[in-house]
Amino acid sequence: MSIRQELLNAIEQLNDDQLSTLLDLALSLKSAKKSIHSTVESQAYQDWVSPENDIYDEVFADELTTR
Repeated sequence: MSIRQELLNAIEQLNDDQLSTLLDLALSLKSAKKSIHSTVESQAYQDWVSPENDIYDEVFADELTTR
């Protein structure tokens, strides 16, 4: 069974209050996907996650030297 069909089967069993909540969630996910996608592609995000900006080596320097 496809994911779409499973979702449709689940939706058929929801009451109106649950459907309202599901609709809010779906709309939120739809809009979040767009904003997350553009954020992940931004140069600022790419710079932030780049190896040059990796703070873990500094934060855990003591841990690394004791091993």
